[in-house]
Amino acid sequence: MKVAIIGAGNAGYCHACKLTEYGHSVRLVKTSNVIHNESFERISQLGGIYAIDHTDGGKRSFFPLELITRDIAEAVKGADAIFVMTQTLQHEDIAFRLAPYLENGQLLVILPGYLGSIYFKRMCSDKDVLIAEGESMPFDARINSEGTVEILFKNVRNALAFLPASRSNEGIERARIFFDTYRYVRANIIGSALHNPNLIVHTIGTIMSASRIEQAKGEFWMYREAFSDSVWNIVTELDREKNDILELFGCERLSYLDACKFRNEEDISKDGLAVFRSYAEHGGPKGPESLDTRFIYEDVPMGLCLLSSLGAHFNVKTPVCDALITLANALRKTDYRAQGRTLERLGIGHMSREELLAYIS
Repeated sequence: MKVAIIGAGNAGYCHACKLTEYGHSVRLVKTSNVIHNESFERISQLGGIYAIDHTDGGKRSFFPLELITRDIAEAVKGADAIFVMTQTLQHEDIAFRLAPYLENGQLLVILPGYLGSIYFKRMCSDKDVLIAEGESMPFDARINSEGTVEILFKNVRNALAFLPASRSNEGIERARIFFDTYRYVRANIIGSALHNPNLIVHTIGTIMSASRIEQAKGEFWMYREAFSDSVWNIVTELDREKNDILELFGCERLSYLDACKFRNEEDISKDGLAVFRSYAEHGGPKGPESLDTRFIYEDVPMGLCLLSSLGAHFNVKTPVCDALITLANALRKTDYRAQGRTLERLGIGHMSREELLAYIS
């Protein structure tokens, strides 16, 4: 298959390598000049990416790509599937830039989503494009030097939601061609958006560890250090607020720990906390080096503000979510609510519950 990956960061590099390994022809698109510019120039010169794959015994390999470019039109022309792996902050802009070049019959996967798939649906409404939204990546990775990505962890299984939900059976069969971890379908994109683990673990882990992060100077291991018994109480309450909204839209109630176990553990009879601790010890990367981190500047406005907006619009109380947003605002002297993802900004703020369900189903 011909695959375009939009976003040349950690996820884009990693999944470009894995898809090439699986036999697909991959085009990688860089959409910004914010980070990884020197690394992108390096892989452009090389014609591919080096990967150190810890899911395959730490093997170092070179993966040549069909195309490495900044030209979206060139990359998506004739592609069977397009994976958008940019930060969720960029979804509206990427949808605007991508929509004119999409073609009938393409599969468009937004990873992760936070309901960003709504932007793409609105901007390519005249084309027969099947849109999927994911809550986590199949692989976890970090760019560790110019032109080289370190692949750290592979999920056991991943879930997708489809827009429209009525095409879920078709969609998951098509998605499984690219990654065998796609074995589960959420009821709709609201389920996928709110089961994004970063909504819970990134926000709470960072906000509640602010002083530790600032003192650690790069030696903070969030998954190991942040989640004491008291902090798990906050996770439980935020989970409850999230699940109250999910239930309202016909989605499965699922705790963060159960969702973590679903992704990371083959034996789902195991205790969820034990699975989390194992991931923290053996697979979890270091936490942020400062509070200027996407764990706050992305996951608070795109995740927590979305949850708060859903709660406010449909009369579901979200006091813990709202408190975390307020704390993040104070820590960073920033108004994340003013820039956050809301139903109004997505263009669906006028819809009732029934209308929204019909729109995404």
